[in-house]
Amino acid sequence: MTPEPNRAAAGGLRLRPAGPDDAAAVLACQNTVFGAGGGAPRSLAWWRWKFLANPAGHGLQMIAETAAGEVVGVYGALPVSVSIAGRRARGAQCVDHCVRGEWLRHGGDDGLFAQLGRAFLDRWLGLGDEQVMFVYGLPVSGWRSGARHLGWQIVRDWDVTFRELPPGAAARATPARRTVRVVPRFGVDVDRLFERLAPDFGLATARDHHYLNWRYADHPDRHYVLFECRDGDDGPLCGVAVYGCGDLVRANTGFLTDWMHPAGDDDTMTALLAAVEARAIADGTGLVCSVWNPMDPRFLAMQDHGYRVRGTPWFLTVVSARYDAIFFREKWYFTLGDSDLV
Repeated sequence: MTPEPNRAAAGGLRLRPAGPDDAAAVLACQNTVFGAGGGAPRSLAWWRWKFLANPAGHGLQMIAETAAGEVVGVYGALPVSVSIAGRRARGAQCVDHCVRGEWLRHGGDDGLFAQLGRAFLDRWLGLGDEQVMFVYGLPVSGWRSGARHLGWQIVRDWDVTFRELPPGAAARATPARRTVRVVPRFGVDVDRLFERLAPDFGLATARDHHYLNWRYADHPDRHYVLFECRDGDDGPLCGVAVYGCGDLVRANTGFLTDWMHPAGDDDTMTALLAAVEARAIADGTGLVCSVWNPMDPRFLAMQDHGYRVRGTPWFLTVVSARYDAIFFREKWYFTLGDSDLV
């Protein structure tokens, strides 16, 4: 059992792991910080879904609290079950870090953000049963501090593929051998599909029905459309896709948020793209975007299907107890759904 950090910080703060009973105080800190930047308030139902209902385990949050019990800083992550060449392990996605403005510089030159990050990594990064093998994120403003004080490494830029779909755009034809349906939730056959594909993915989030339904079907604030593609009307599951709308690239953008099918299965890829694009046309978004690792063959296949590539302000970073950044650059199968941005 790894000892629980419970350390003093400058300014009379205490750093410790958060528990379920800290939900309201943590949420109040996050809403104070993110609200000051124009963000919409997050609800307690959202917090419980994100940090307590995750099938990979409760959220990992290191908090800074005053002597009066007020939370003034949070360094957190969502655990995620991953497959590495078919073997299971655990990672974590850094999310929703915040430090109240009046406490940012407390603790010396490195500041409270770095102190929280070190306490977080000391507690949870490692190869033990209660730890995660790697932590990843999409930093922007906190990147320099994370690189200097916490050892964050850049994996790669986070580019999007996109296709414009103006009003009246023709729908893509669906191959006759494939049937695509909208489903309210994914069933256990998606587990078998992932297990079949996992050895070829390299490193990938375990996209079983527990994870996919939690991430998309059960989201308290956002609506996603879940697609299944089968061989014929009632044949085996060939692939899945998840569609959602958001304002990440521009206002009211359609996103191919998640996606899974065998590389080289062009019938399934075409059928799923046709379904997603038809939904985007019906929604009037005028644009479909997705995120891929450029090393993945599906990235090139998207361009063969008429998608172009552009950059974004985001880039993937990682700190790992075992692999270096080059491993993640080459082996990581990721989609937009591996972030919490949409």
